[in-house]
Amino acid sequence: MAECGIRGPLHSWYREYLAERSHRVRVGEEHSRPQAAAGRGVPQGSGCGPLCYLMHVNSLCNVIRHCSSYMFADDLCTLRAGRDMDEVARLVQEDIDNVVRWSHDNGIVLNAEKTNLLVIQSPYSCTPTSICQLVAHSFDCFHNKCVNCKCTTIKQVPCVTYLGMCIDEKMGWTKHIEKILNKLRILLFKFKQLSFKVPISVLKTIYLSLVDSIISYGLDCYGSIFKTYMDKIENIQIKFLKLLVSKNIRKKYSNNNKALFSICKILPASLKYKYLIAINSHSTPDHKIPIHHGLNTRAAAQGKYQTVKVNNYFGGRLLQRRIPLLYNEMPIHIRNEPNKNTFSRLYKTFLLQSIAM
Repeated sequence: MAECGIRGPLHSWYREYLAERSHRVRVGEEHSRPQAAAGRGVPQGSGCGPLCYLMHVNSLCNVIRHCSSYMFADDLCTLRAGRDMDEVARLVQEDIDNVVRWSHDNGIVLNAEKTNLLVIQSPYSCTPTSICQLVAHSFDCFHNKCVNCKCTTIKQVPCVTYLGMCIDEKMGWTKHIEKILNKLRILLFKFKQLSFKVPISVLKTIYLSLVDSIISYGLDCYGSIFKTYMDKIENIQIKFLKLLVSKNIRKKYSNNNKALFSICKILPASLKYKYLIAINSHSTPDHKIPIHHGLNTRAAAQGKYQTVKVNNYFGGRLLQRRIPLLYNEMPIHIRNEPNKNTFSRLYKTFLLQSIAM
């Protein structure tokens, strides 16, 4: 805590709060004798426990020298990019060794069984994905200078789930889409059962809290996938929307199911993706460079943005191209709206109106 800047009376308070704690077990009405708590850790279920843990692991990223690190609670992800796979493996192994030493010095157990290695590369690359084995050496192994090492080898996997996102070695998002579809199919079955028991207004609330949250989570990342995959999500969305409208409306728009999105004021997945990246980039100047070529063209007069040229589909998925194209498609009054909340409302209305009725 002192390293994080917590000193003085507050530091003393935390010391008294964490020191000389005891615990006991209750079975029925009987209690065991109090026992002294462990000398490390924080009280489970306490309000300041998560904050104490974050301060405890705050210095972990300082020992990772060759990789970029991303931490969320007790989960650590490290990334290293390069063309020479042997050199990449050597640098990553050094950082793994540093993490093992840090964990030992700070009283934290590193679970090598839950550690995975994922090699991500272009689907058109001919480079083999197998690299030199990475090993999570124990601290005792370091003392023996890794002689007769029997430590756990980090398993290389074709796909890993990180913070709810399924990431594969081609960064194709197909496995993540299948995961989303499976969740939606389960919810659709339960929705059909609820449609006979609760009013439509309650169903719509459930849709926004469960279904829409599943689709929206990470959509600004995986939303650039091929249209055929997004169509699968939107087809299931339509099945949900049919349960959110009356029988007369379902019959009226039986030949134009996409109109149900406008009626229910719910964005399909493909338009929700545009909505999210527009909202996320609203207050930032990144990738929004006005056209200045000295000519009095309509694009320059309307305040449109420069778009980068690309050579293939994968280049077209980059935000450097998608964001300016997205803003150039907007009406002028929406594109120039400075207030983020007003911009969000106007742009959502614009996207809903763009759906064919």
